[in-house]
Amino acid sequence: MADTDKQTFQFTLGPVQSFVAQARRTRDFWAGSFILSWLSSAAIACITKQGGTIQFPVPNEAYMRHLMGDASPHDASPQQGSIPNRFMAHTAQVPKDFHPEWVTQTVQAAWQALADAVWAHDLQGLAGEGTRAIWQRQVGNFWEVSWVLADDGEANLLDRRKNWRSAVAPHEPGHKCMVMDGWQELSGVTHTDMQAVQAFWKKLAASGKTGIATDLGEGEQLCALAFIKRRFARCFDDVEVAMLNQSGSLNGWRVPNAVPSVSFVAAAPWLAQVLQHAPVAALADWDKAARTITGYTEAPHVDSDQSFEIDIRCVKEASEARRTEGVHRRWAGLDGQIYFPSALENPRLFPDQTAASQVLKQLNSLRTSAKMTDLPSPYYAILLMDGDQLGQHMGDKDKQQPISQALNAFTDGAGAIVRENNGFLIYAGGDDVLALLPMDDALAAAAALQASYKKAFRDYSPAIKSTLSGAIEYVHIRTPLTRVLQDAHRLLDDVAKEQTGRDAIAVRVWKPSGLALQWAMPWEKALDTEGRVRISQVAQQFAAQNQDQAQEGARFSNKFFFRMQEVLQRFASADSTTLEKLLLAEYLHSWGNLGKMNDVEKAVLQQHLHSLLEQCRQWQRPSAGAAAQPQKTHPINPDGALLVRFLAQKGLEKDRT
Repeated sequence: MADTDKQTFQFTLGPVQSFVAQARRTRDFWAGSFILSWLSSAAIACITKQGGTIQFPVPNEAYMRHLMGDASPHDASPQQGSIPNRFMAHTAQVPKDFHPEWVTQTVQAAWQALADAVWAHDLQGLAGEGTRAIWQRQVGNFWEVSWVLADDGEANLLDRRKNWRSAVAPHEPGHKCMVMDGWQELSGVTHTDMQAVQAFWKKLAASGKTGIATDLGEGEQLCALAFIKRRFARCFDDVEVAMLNQSGSLNGWRVPNAVPSVSFVAAAPWLAQVLQHAPVAALADWDKAARTITGYTEAPHVDSDQSFEIDIRCVKEASEARRTEGVHRRWAGLDGQIYFPSALENPRLFPDQTAASQVLKQLNSLRTSAKMTDLPSPYYAILLMDGDQLGQHMGDKDKQQPISQALNAFTDGAGAIVRENNGFLIYAGGDDVLALLPMDDALAAAAALQASYKKAFRDYSPAIKSTLSGAIEYVHIRTPLTRVLQDAHRLLDDVAKEQTGRDAIAVRVWKPSGLALQWAMPWEKALDTEGRVRISQVAQQFAAQNQDQAQEGARFSNKFFFRMQEVLQRFASADSTTLEKLLLAEYLHSWGNLGKMNDVEKAVLQQHLHSLLEQCRQWQRPSAGAAAQPQKTHPINPDGALLVRFLAQKGLEKDRT
């Protein structure tokens, strides 16, 4: 160690995506982010105990009090990850005997303590030596900790250090985990004998451990890493580990043991409307029928007696608004899959198909009683957001404190924005946000978050013009979660940032058959003067017109949208006036009769076609911070029309002609 008091310590913990993004359930997704954040906070605690000062990110004080066991009764228990896995600690005040290796040892000790708590809670006395050997091998060989200690503050030192990676993944024999790709599941059966594997997991599910029968899905087989993610919440408040070579201990705390499923998130707006409009007797009959094949797995998300804000706002508010009429909150807490006919008709999900068919009839009856024509949308949204080129500013030490203040203000408000838009926050830390939302609310949430981000920098760091880009993946509830989580990062980095030029939003729609469309827009082109997302407004206009049976000449069929796509592909280089005339002609061919319209209806039609065409234009920034310019090589993106159709129909495939 050099004899100086101006050293820089940089640290990162990984692998991030292989731990967080490999998930079969929302719970796995949330747990991976939470555990990674907790381990990063253990590293921060070790640095500060040695006299270090964290310049970026400045950790949340209440979070750190929980970690150190010093939380006050007024400190709400942290429910989401909020500590980035990568940070810098400037050690100008750190004693010359600072031990960077203690940071690595502390993180590994915290991870081992968490793993030991899960083992003791669930597997002690039930698993044999083979399972124990797998557990120890996987727990001991997963995390990669990289750090550098230097006299200068070069921002890229850590990136250079990571190029030296020498970690080699251990050999993993036998049957593989169904969540974490390539890792051996825990039964220890190495030969081809699925009956023996299933016997191990059935025995574990029947062990009587709290919640284990529902936590372990039918036919699931997990490695140690996935098992810890799935079960750690049941025993996290028991975790305590002494800090190595230092005073004090690191602690867990009580966290939610259930989070909203993707099915529940998708169905939430529809369910809220049912709760508002259905007669109490119809809701009671529905609950009675549904409970013959499922339980109240979503109850924590509508139960106000819970101490965690893991609810979906619109459902909770709708259920509470009619309590005096006799509506019970738990009626809104049924398994989220129960609202979808495709799920009820799936014998793998509901083996008693005779009972499930009766529930489907009751579902249709409930919908009729609430005077709702549609079923819930089977799509939800994954929202991923990240700051643009913030790293180049972090190399300037004078900017680090105001940047940290701005990011903390943004992070503190992110959860409220997501919840206001009926979403569930997975992670918010630094300039990153990850959340699940109903498809109707995702674009509005993204717009509100980017506005909050800009305001935070105006308030705390006005000299830095930092912006926030976002990616939204609209996902069918049957699409494998891991695949889309990994794609969200590519959509953000490759499309919103690289192709569109940052300060932008990018969208993909995934149907069960695969990728259906892609659309991107710089924020200044995506938003109107009031900060609303233009393409959402256009979709609402088309949805409203299609529902207005009185306007026979102003409805838009599926045929029109697909024909519009063909027209735009064929005449992409045409000017706006020509394109609008072509679209009007195509509309008249596929549906309308201009001669039957009055002047007002004609003007409305032409305005809507103009607005629709504007959402098919492609823009690009020539450089970060520059004004967006029309894309020269591909000025038109026909997928904009299909996105309007998708949003207007809420992903429900039907033609309303």
